[in-house]
Amino acid sequence: MAAARYKTKNIQFMRKIISSCILLIFIAETTVAQQPINTDTVPQSYFVTYSKDEYMQKISALPCGITNTDNLATVLKKLQIFINNYKPNKKYADDVYAKASAIEALKGIKEGGYGIAAILIDSTGKIIEQAHNSQLQLHRSDLHGEMALLTKFEQRRTARKYQNEYTLKPGLTVFSSAEPCPMCFMRLAIAGVNTKYCTPGPDDGMVNRVNCLPRPG
Repeated sequence: MAAARYKTKNIQFMRKIISSCILLIFIAETTVAQQPINTDTVPQSYFVTYSKDEYMQKISALPCGITNTDNLATVLKKLQIFINNYKPNKKYADDVYAKASAIEALKGIKEGGYGIAAILIDSTGKIIEQAHNSQLQLHRSDLHGEMALLTKFEQRRTARKYQNEYTLKPGLTVFSSAEPCPMCFMRLAIAGVNTKYCTPGPDDGMVNRVNCLPRPG
């Protein structure tokens, strides 16, 4: 029983620590953007992390002051400081939204959940809604970042002016910290909302697997 309890505790810790890996691309791309490096050369495998040791190797190489011996609380504190101090690059119009989604994702990690978040932007570029993955916090299988965002937004009375019955009017954009999974992809498609994301999902991202969907006729 003691071994089982230790294993469960260790798995929960890994869920929290590895979930914040979603922030790696935000930090990595903002660093790379200041150097003459083609970001297309970053391999897809970089965004898949299977162990705490592998995660710590990646994140300690970033300019956040994180070391291999830092515990979870210290890692999150250093990430928070780095992200809060980061100044969006005006050369990249979506930089401000990458920062906003990273901040929202970090909120989820601090709650003990997965570090994935999404924000909703209107036609003027104003952030009108934001939410993060709340599966572990609320014991809900469906509350991925994009699902939580759309559910939260659609339940607001103010959302009516942005809707045609159950779809969203043109002009809105979802900016997610990660490539949508199959469930979130279909929800976004049904809502009819333009979507952008920071991080590719080699394991479960649906955007690059769109050809797997059934085709009419």
